Amino acid sequence: MKNHEEFEKRIKKSLNVMEAKISYLNDGVKGLAEAFKEFEHEISDFMAFTAENYTDHEKRISDLEKKIN
Repeated sequence: MKNHEEFEKRIKKSLNVMEAKISYLNDGVKGLAEAFKEFEHEISDFMAFTAENYTDHEKRISDLEKKIN
C-alpha cells in the first residue's frame, strides 16, 4: 500500500505542475489573441493607406512615362 500512496503523491504533484503550465499557456494564448486583434486593426489601416497611395503613385509614374515618350 505504501507504494500506491507514493505513486499517488507523485502523480498529483505532476498533475498540479501540468495544471499550472496549462493555466500559464492559456493566459499567454489570450494575450496573443488580444495582441493580434490590435495588429489586425493596425495592419488593415496600413494596407488601406498603402492601397490608396499606390494608385496615386502608379498614376504619377504613368503620367511621367507618357511625358517621356
